[in-house]
Amino acid sequence: KKKKKRNLIIVFIVLSVICLIFIILSKNYYKVIKIGNNTSIKTLNDVEGYILNISSYSAEIEVTVNSNKNSNKYLIKQQYSAPNSLKQEVHEPASIKGLTTTYDGNNLEIKNTRINLNTLYENYEYVADNVIWLNTFIEDYKQTQNKSIKEENNEYVVEVKVDKNKYITYKLLYINKDTSKPTKLLVLDENRRSTISILYNEIKINETTKEEVLAFKINRILKNEL
Repeated sequence: KKKKKRNLIIVFIVLSVICLIFIILSKNYYKVIKIGNNTSIKTLNDVEGYILNISSYSAEIEVTVNSNKNSNKYLIKQQYSAPNSLKQEVHEPASIKGLTTTYDGNNLEIKNTRINLNTLYENYEYVADNVIWLNTFIEDYKQTQNKSIKEENNEYVVEVKVDKNKYITYKLLYINKDTSKPTKLLVLDENRRSTISILYNEIKINETTKEEVLAFKINRILKNEL
């Protein structure tokens, strides 16, 4: 019995050491991955690589939509993780505060607990058409030949011509030279007048996971199963 007990203790110690080594290696691996995801711009030539390397982001944005008669402002929180996980929550105006849109790559869910709204669109295909998303701009940049990058004051300005309609003809992304972070995204009409303006009050690049984007949906599923 003593021998058996001693063997069990040895096995326990060995397993503990293996677990400890695994934890240390995992932390080191995570640090490498995290460092690898940090993107910065040192020269104009780095801008394209920076844009194409954006795989996720989380942002607090101010959206202004201009029309011939008036303009409307919205405060929105966005989260994106490649290839197609999206979440957006409206903070202002108060009339639609709490309106949350989530897309998991297949299904689109629109929800607002304040007004008891919960709508699900299965096999939804049109999320990529949303012009206020940074990842949509990146896809436009990849697909068009009509694009340019220039320096303006303390920012890099990336412009693409998309010709989606007369109200959405050009898009301009402004990136701060010092922080290497987007500051605003403009959507212009065919006469180069602003139709939509997105200001990035706060943005984190390549720090958002798919699990974080879809966290509330996962929690809801778990609650339903309990």
